[in-house]
Amino acid sequence: MKKQICILLVICMTVLGISACGKSDDGAGADTNTNSTTGAEQGSASEQSGDRKKITFAYLDASGEDAKEDGWIHKWAMDTYDKWDQKDQVELELIPYVGSEGDYFTKMALELSDKSTAPDIFYEDSFQVTADAAANYLAPLDEYLGSWESWSNGSVIDACKEAATGMDGKVYGIPLATDSRGIWANTAVLQQAGLSKDWKPATWAELLDGCRQIKEKCEGVVPFWYTCEETSEATSINTFEMVLYGTKDHLFDTETGKWNIRSKDMLSSLEFFQTTMKEELTGSASEVTNTNSLNYAMEYLRDGKLGMVLTSTAVPNAFYSAGQSFEWADWEKTLSLIPMPTQNGDLGGSVTMSGGYAWSVSSHSEEKELAFDFITAMMDNKEQVVTYMMECGQLPTIDVSDAANYGDLSSRPFMQEATELLQNAQYRPHNEKYSEVSTFLSQMVNSVVCGNDPAEALENYSQSVISIVGEENTQDLSK
Repeated sequence: MKKQICILLVICMTVLGISACGKSDDGAGADTNTNSTTGAEQGSASEQSGDRKKITFAYLDASGEDAKEDGWIHKWAMDTYDKWDQKDQVELELIPYVGSEGDYFTKMALELSDKSTAPDIFYEDSFQVTADAAANYLAPLDEYLGSWESWSNGSVIDACKEAATGMDGKVYGIPLATDSRGIWANTAVLQQAGLSKDWKPATWAELLDGCRQIKEKCEGVVPFWYTCEETSEATSINTFEMVLYGTKDHLFDTETGKWNIRSKDMLSSLEFFQTTMKEELTGSASEVTNTNSLNYAMEYLRDGKLGMVLTSTAVPNAFYSAGQSFEWADWEKTLSLIPMPTQNGDLGGSVTMSGGYAWSVSSHSEEKELAFDFITAMMDNKEQVVTYMMECGQLPTIDVSDAANYGDLSSRPFMQEATELLQNAQYRPHNEKYSEVSTFLSQMVNSVVCGNDPAEALENYSQSVISIVGEENTQDLSK
């Protein structure tokens, strides 16, 4: 991602590990608190700073541990900072975190709770917004929004605004990027199995039948894949919710304000995964539950050893971007994006879960308005927004059609297909307890994939949810 600064460019590469400094146990990652300063010949940092104000900016650097100044967010922020009209009055310290997304959010939860460690600006997953706002980690931005034209003139997508809104109706973040989800397929495998290149199953039954056909006719090929780490949000949104939200039931009832803890459709969703495991239509339990599960899927799909994988539409950017880990020379001839069908072909015919990220401001920040100004300057830097979306594979939350490089984005592989999936988009519960409930969701699916009974797994889930939200805030739709 990217990093920024002022006349004095400070880059604090922070490694996510047990130790606050040094290298991680496996030697991966950069040293913690390693600062580098440009313009050092002009004097020390303190001498350059003078009476200038300072804001700190923390984010997850998904560009790779060696990216440094070439990181996606670093380039975006630096370009914005260089053009910012407050550059001479403000020092911006960048704090990139190198590690997994889960480790990043764990680290940020600790840092946000303490004024001495909380950054002014930070990268926030939209599913964390309501919980972090309820914990008073985030500053509401409503009083500043009136000064940002893009917010009020329709440039920012309304649905994305909602993703950064707390349960109290206040806005706690500026939406940064969004995405959709579907089934990526190797069409060579589909055709070998006797399915058409543009095959699109209309129901779960048709999808499973297609998987059975691949198993029967394509020796050594895994038909279908999904990720199923035990305590991962990816398991919740990319896997279970993509199935459940293709039924008439959701996790949370917005009309009653209660969590659905048992239902016929929740059980049917778990039985879908049980079927894939029992009939050997997916990878082994040890593979799909592994932290490297998605990497396995990417490699297998590229190499013709996998038929389909259910995941984010941002992921295959690694196939068609030069130099990426899973660069695929024949992707254009072979890769296709299939909408995830609903259970019975109704409810719009397909489903996608839309997630996303936001820039938020810490409640501890002493420069909230200044932090907001820099965030909006980044979002109005349309060319850099486009560049970021091209590199990370996500979808913009703001209209960038007037950007000079918009043609690059509009012609990006599968851009149109990924965007069209949003027509049937569903969103995670807008509730402060969701992040905790999500942990139980991933454990429930993981349990079924590892061979446990779906009904038993659902019962364990229901009891876990009751324990954190209270029985009065739940409802049983199975009765």
